[in-house]
Amino acid sequence: MAEGDKSVFGRKVFFIMPEISLESQLLDRLRLMEYEVYVIDDYHKAKPILRKNPDSICYVCINDKLTLQGWHKFMKSFEDESVFSPLDMGIISPHISEDKRESFLSELQYDAGFIFQNQIGDNLLHEVIRNLDRLAAKGIRKYVRANCLSEPQADLLWIKDNRMFKLKIIDISSVGIAAKLSNSQANSVYINQIVEACTLNIRTDQILVDIKITAIKTAGDFLLVVIMFNSTTPADSINKIRRYIAANLQESIDSSIKPADYDKSDYDEL
Repeated sequence: MAEGDKSVFGRKVFFIMPEISLESQLLDRLRLMEYEVYVIDDYHKAKPILRKNPDSICYVCINDKLTLQGWHKFMKSFEDESVFSPLDMGIISPHISEDKRESFLSELQYDAGFIFQNQIGDNLLHEVIRNLDRLAAKGIRKYVRANCLSEPQADLLWIKDNRMFKLKIIDISSVGIAAKLSNSQANSVYINQIVEACTLNIRTDQILVDIKITAIKTAGDFLLVVIMFNSTTPADSINKIRRYIAANLQESIDSSIKPADYDKSDYDEL
């Protein structure tokens, strides 16, 4: 991806095999801050996933699944494929003694930084954010967005004057949605319309939101309606939306590869 594109769209941020504690300590907080964060739960999946997303940032979370030498070989092996040249890798590690650290890091490229997981308080978060911002992780895009067109259940509805209005959601972010409305209901919405206590149905969740319609555009056989969530929407509703977005995006990444694509290398034996 060209530098200009990075500044617009930002970059995906992957964490390979993070500990469970890292989810609440770091990953969930990054998602709240609108970084596009993914987990790779098995290092055998890393290369096939990252081949499809080479212009990303990837943190390798060192654990006991490989020896330090094995993790070194794993990271070093990314240099063997030119497709990974745009990839910026970093390391999140428990404490490593200075002599082992020097040997482990030798000849490795870790442009996203070497970070100790056991840092005190918010230091870990701040250190990761400093590196992500340096590498243009967010670009100028302010909000992460998920596509909902393949969802069996993803709609917004409200009732007015004993009449129900239902819009199919096209995509969603934590600040608003784009939705489809049939041309037959064109007279039921208008720009700057405010509707309170709408029901956002996504999968099995029913989420109450207050909305404002900010744009209506003709798109062939339907109307494209741009809707923003009002500040009166409960914080719990926004958090549920963020959790859905994270799950939607993660599932999309997971489904992009098949077991046959997995990396079969045993990096402790190479």
